[in-house]
Amino acid sequence: MTATRVRLVRLRAGLLALTLVVLVVSLWAFHRVQNAAETVRDRTSQAVLEVTAARAALVAADAAAVASFASGEARLAGPGQEYSNQLALASQSLARVAEFNQAGAPGGNGLQVVESQVAAYSGSIGQADVHFRQLDAAVLGAADLWHASRLLHAPGGVLDELELLQGKQREALNAQLSSTGVSLAMLPLWLLPVLALLGLLVHTQLYLRKRFRRMANVPLLAATVLIAAIGVALVFTVVSRDRLDSVGERLDAVAEARNTQIQAADDAGQRRLADLLTEFCDREQGCGVTADEFRAKAREATTVATDNTRVATAGAKAVAADASGAAESGGREYLIPAGTLLAGGLVLLGLHGRIDEYRYRP
Repeated sequence: MTATRVRLVRLRAGLLALTLVVLVVSLWAFHRVQNAAETVRDRTSQAVLEVTAARAALVAADAAAVASFASGEARLAGPGQEYSNQLALASQSLARVAEFNQAGAPGGNGLQVVESQVAAYSGSIGQADVHFRQLDAAVLGAADLWHASRLLHAPGGVLDELELLQGKQREALNAQLSSTGVSLAMLPLWLLPVLALLGLLVHTQLYLRKRFRRMANVPLLAATVLIAAIGVALVFTVVSRDRLDSVGERLDAVAEARNTQIQAADDAGQRRLADLLTEFCDREQGCGVTADEFRAKAREATTVATDNTRVATAGAKAVAADASGAAESGGREYLIPAGTLLAGGLVLLGLHGRIDEYRYRP
């Protein structure tokens, strides 16, 4: 076997080996990012947003119930239509959280705790309604209303559990992002096999041009173009992964905007509840240590009411847009395997004729 044939065979083997490496690396990176992006788009981001929506709805329901009882409307209409609407919205959001839950068993257990507490809260509001309709049982109604509100606000209550649940879903998002093993900072490392293959393709064509006095090897030139396209596809894959980071940032922004609005609405409702309790407390002995501490704390709350609905809505839309953009494959699931395999075939075709010329030479 001549030295030229040996070199050509080695070049072919090196090109095919690197082509296989490019195929494996590119497909692995694509599927890791794609699976994470689709999960974030369809489930994780939705779970985080729905937990926040449930918190907002429960606070609004509580404030609406307190307002109805404080104004005396409860004797005619009970806790009111707004209370019913918000409680229904909270139940719908919790159902969606159960559907989209990405926090595993801890998330499911936390959700069960929340649902049982919400049921107890609704029952206490119902008892308050019954007592407020009886003129001689209004004090019991006020006690039921305060107890219901404590189910939401006390340490370990519904709102605390929802905040913990939101944190678990957010941690699940972080885990999904880190599990891809792909990042923009590591792009040069991911491109290394592609660059090595491109370099070897160029070297092979220069060698063939020098050795065989031909201007260009069309199959190898086409293979070079295909591998360059695979490199571009890999860059877009890494960019999609980087876009997932913005999903997390936008989710945090939405949560912050809603938290400000939730806190303002909650403070207003709690102050109104404190005023309502004062009507039924003994002027000298008060309502008891726990209730008196609650009244004092509620009156000290001075959160300024802010309508962040537009900000939160725009942020939720941005989350959906970023998640959808990151999950958009652009046909890379077909380009990467088809283009790489075709490039391997072109390498065989481009070198076959040159190697065959030396088949029978001594």
